Amino acid sequence: MKKRKYLILLFFTSIFTYSQIEISDSDLNKLIEIGEYYSKNVMLIEKSAIEDLEKLRSEKLNNIINVLQTQSKRSLEVLDKKYLNRPNYDDLVMWYVIREIHYNLTDKDNEPRASIDVAKDFLSKEIDERWLLDNYYHRLYGAVAMIFNTTDLSEYNIELDSYGLKSNTEKAIVFLNLMDALGTRFRVLQMMKNNKKLIEFSSRMPKFNSKEYFYYTDFQYEDFEWIGHKKIEMFNERHIGLLYEIILAHMNAESDINGKKETVKIYQNSIMTKPEYFKYSSLESDLKKLYKKSK
Repeated sequence: MKKRKYLILLFFTSIFTYSQIEISDSDLNKLIEIGEYYSKNVMLIEKSAIEDLEKLRSEKLNNIINVLQTQSKRSLEVLDKKYLNRPNYDDLVMWYVIREIHYNLTDKDNEPRASIDVAKDFLSKEIDERWLLDNYYHRLYGAVAMIFNTTDLSEYNIELDSYGLKSNTEKAIVFLNLMDALGTRFRVLQMMKNNKKLIEFSSRMPKFNSKEYFYYTDFQYEDFEWIGHKKIEMFNERHIGLLYEIILAHMNAESDINGKKETVKIYQNSIMTKPEYFKYSSLESDLKKLYKKSK
């Protein structure tokens, strides 16, 4: 009888050891393999990626494998509702473990820890759900950016109210991460001084809540600390600051190519007229001057 109780206890221990989520040792080992594979193949462009990832599939890891395979295919599916939906808590935690395994293995300043230790460490920690959510949508960055390089997304509407997001903070996290992926091309073209191409890309942007991207201004939530690879920043300073750069690049291109009308439209309907957000930009003084001049 005692032996039977011991075996039952041992069975449950193998599942519940890692306190934040329920995960078996088998799935933990596969999760670590996924993290190590991802770290070596972040863009997932290898021809064998889909097949390689399929070998690591399990019921617990099913959603993660689906997302990674979709990213590897560079498929428009990555913008489907099933991938933009808010993941469940277990999936969010496992995505964070993948992130930390990746960062650990690519840390040039320190000797990497064993991936099993990294995984157990972060599975046992209580992690801010805003960080978890930000990390998931950031993982879509590469696929979204690559698709936008060659695809007209103007018929797509990203309806933020339809993804099961719990608050305006979470909606902003999703919006700002997608804009970071999409707007990267704007910043590159501005540096190249190719305004004609920038306008072409702006015409291919998806809609957000049925409107052009710059209409989104709902950032009335408490800012919070955000951890990138190593340094801690404030989330809004990092992400809203980048949004200002995207909008300014777009405005400058419109002014150069199409004149004042479109430039004014962007300015008047965007965070360019929201002085409460200027503090999040490194261009705060310039934004204030422009705002004062527009009055």
